[in-house]
Amino acid sequence: MSVATSPIRPVAVQVRIGGRWIAGQELGRRTGAAGADEVLVSHHGHLVWVDEQSVRSS
Repeated sequence: MSVATSPIRPVAVQVRIGGRWIAGQELGRRTGAAGADEVLVSHHGHLVWVDEQSVRSS
């Protein structure tokens, strides 16, 4: 798994989880084990890797 460079500052994004869009901050990107691009998102201090298709600009 390779990790792409992170933005200099966190980028405001929205993440779709359970059919709802929630606010978060993009901290980095990588290509996951299955070959899909993933985004590291922070939401109130919780970090999670999500599929790039579930992330949109805020």
